[in-house]
Amino acid sequence: MPIETNTKNMRSPVAGNASETKIVITTGLALFAMFFGAGNILFPLYLGANAGQNIGITTLGFLIAGVGVPFLGLIATSLFNGSYHAFFARLGKMPGFLLITFLIIIIGPLGAIPRTEVTTFHALQPYLPHFLDNNAIFSLFYCGLVFLLAYREAKVVEILGLYLSPVKIVSFTALIILGFISVEAATTSPASTFQAFNKAIMNGYNTMDLLGAFFYCAVAFKSIKHATHHNPALNPTALTVKSSIIGAGVTGAVYIGFMWIAHNHAASLQGIPEENMISVISMLVLGKFGAIFVCVSVSFACVATALALADVCTIYLYEEVFQKRVSKIACLSTVMILTYLMTNIGFQGILRFTVPILNIVYPALIVLCICNILHKWKGIKMVKLPVLLTGLVFAIVLYLR
Repeated sequence: MPIETNTKNMRSPVAGNASETKIVITTGLALFAMFFGAGNILFPLYLGANAGQNIGITTLGFLIAGVGVPFLGLIATSLFNGSYHAFFARLGKMPGFLLITFLIIIIGPLGAIPRTEVTTFHALQPYLPHFLDNNAIFSLFYCGLVFLLAYREAKVVEILGLYLSPVKIVSFTALIILGFISVEAATTSPASTFQAFNKAIMNGYNTMDLLGAFFYCAVAFKSIKHATHHNPALNPTALTVKSSIIGAGVTGAVYIGFMWIAHNHAASLQGIPEENMISVISMLVLGKFGAIFVCVSVSFACVATALALADVCTIYLYEEVFQKRVSKIACLSTVMILTYLMTNIGFQGILRFTVPILNIVYPALIVLCICNILHKWKGIKMVKLPVLLTGLVFAIVLYLR
């Protein structure tokens, strides 16, 4: 779904005279679908399995970084009428453009989209036919599916909010409830409380959700604005904030559930790679046949996030980078080809590439969100120096490690 120019042609799932409640719930579920991809499934499971006696502080740290920080990004962008261009323009026209482009590339074909493919492959691997039991081959089919779904751009928000989100919520709820029923012997961790909290924060960064929040907010805001154009009494900014609360609440609830069921089965998850944890814990809790349902739902989650990201990246390349001189199909093809190449370095390879970047960019973006919120609420103009200094400080810290 185009973010800037073609939104008026989009058939919103809450168009016309839809009620405020329907708009908020549908858009909130769409935001949940956009956010809840590969890292959102794997990182809370990994943390819960390795938290030991620090499970409480680990849960708190991950909720702060994985829910609170992206929610901050949604709020900050909604104050700029959902325009990430206006949000980043306070850094200057060229710095803002370069930062947007950089973030688009990271959350798109070089980071988040490839992670969704690798996670889907490992979730479905126990059930795949022999000819698909190879990531390089499976990735061709996966990227092709995302391409076809993204090609039908007018259906993006409808697919996310009305179809994929409910399926994910039902399957994850079943896994969480049954996961609390069966509990293994408790494990311990050698990490201190501070180390556990810091690890949780870093894994919250690794979800990349703050990076996506600016662009997801644009999608949600435009959809809400289109749905409320018959009712000027409804405030799109207020509805976007309420929808964000719904999305954040559902995401946080699933995080807590995932972390605690992994904690309850930690003994069986020791030494299991992150990308394999969802299939392993599903089999532990539900058995082989019940696990099929969850793993298919995980695949829906990953496809939903990949679809949202591919859509955002394609429109940005088409409208901003190539100024409509290259077709949208060519831009989408470029995104998916780069995605396919990145999938072949594996989940850990993608992490090695993205983690150093996130450790610098995340703190700087948090400061930018705070500065922009203060600008809208209190008229404070300072922004460039705090953001630059934050980025430099964390770059130096990373270099000295």
